[in-house]
Amino acid sequence: MDSNPSQTNRTEATAAFEAELEELVTTAFARGAAVEAVWVIETPISGAPDWSVAIEKRPSETDSGFDPRYLEE
Repeated sequence: MDSNPSQTNRTEATAAFEAELEELVTTAFARGAAVEAVWVIETPISGAPDWSVAIEKRPSETDSGFDPRYLEE
């Protein structure tokens, strides 16, 4: 692991994280998971930070008419 990542590496890592997080949340929601919550992630590595993650549902910018009751697998 690079202990001093360049700004480009950080930007790419952040973009990848955001894409993976979006896919995780939308896929979990589509499968019926309770996505809206707060989680505490305790890192098992000494010296690494623990994390608090909050996901809140908000209205879509466009009204798609989506009704999750009719979601089929």
